Amino acid sequence: MRPALCALPQFLLDVGYLLCYVCLIYPGSSSRVQARADIRLKGAFMVRVGIIGASGYAGAELVRILCGHPRVELTVVTSRRNVGQRFDRLYPALSGCTDLILESYSAERICEKADILFTALPHKLPMAIVPEILAEGRKVIDLSADFRFDDPQAYESAYQPHSAPDLLKRAAYGLCEVYSEQIRSADIVGNPGCYPTSVLLPLVPLVRAGLLELEGLIADSKSGVSGAGREPALGTLFCEVNECFRPYKVGVHRHNPEMEAILGREAGLPVSLKYSPIEQPAKGA
Repeated sequence: MRPALCALPQFLLDVGYLLCYVCLIYPGSSSRVQARADIRLKGAFMVRVGIIGASGYAGAELVRILCGHPRVELTVVTSRRNVGQRFDRLYPALSGCTDLILESYSAERICEKADILFTALPHKLPMAIVPEILAEGRKVIDLSADFRFDDPQAYESAYQPHSAPDLLKRAAYGLCEVYSEQIRSADIVGNPGCYPTSVLLPLVPLVRAGLLELEGLIADSKSGVSGAGREPALGTLFCEVNECFRPYKVGVHRHNPEMEAILGREAGLPVSLKYSPIEQPAKGA
């Protein structure tokens, strides 16, 4: 076994804890290169990481963050629509992060190049490819909703039929501040949704401490338009969102059951959450 693979459980936590602020420590491309050189000189392990679906907004943000991680070597990036194109030509603002070329997906080829793989794909696609990645002996951090639920029926009520329900028991919910021990030993990490992260981080400690009345919980959340993804849509055009504060999918948003499932797990009983997502004219999910 490669030395890096032995250290993957700690790396999973490193990614969670360092993802948000590592670029403040190593903000420039030259600093990032120097940081990696320093790590290698000290003999520390470097984890080879691949991103499946790097050309979308979530995938591009992963490239930016992981290229700033001093213990990560980004070795492969894939795309469904931009195969053969250099990543930094697709996102010129990230020039200096990587000169990798976007490849088509092949489990065998990609797993030869990476110890751990991020899947930054639309819901439903990861559940089709994660089984073959696990069969290659690799770990997965999935950014879709496919592995956020431990109950397949709860997932299917909000999304679609799950083609790999047996794998849900091998997945940990990737809220690292809360579930760090589970993440250490998991083969799959289901990265939380954007809204659930902002709601669960403050509520879970209060639920565990018995400081909340579980009836009448309300979450009023604001999101920027990039949370809708890179696919063009009428609702995210400039003229539709500029100077506009717009509620959407109130009562039926798919993050609602995700948050209720985690809060219910912590409370030991069903929890109902009144949730109002609101889109604002700003960048960011």
